[in-house]
Amino acid sequence: MKDYLPYLAGALAGVLIALSISALLTLQGTPQLILFALLPAIGGAICERVLQRRSDKW
Repeated sequence: MKDYLPYLAGALAGVLIALSISALLTLQGTPQLILFALLPAIGGAICERVLQRRSDKW
């Protein structure tokens, strides 16, 4: 379970960013669905990758 924490943190950040963008731009329909599908996955992947690279340096 500990290995999933960086991905979950990034996914949560992606969801929060998606909520913010959706509220600011008042997106509806397909653009909103795409936003909520992509940002959590991308955020989780980026966070996991960054933390993995940092741990490889140590």
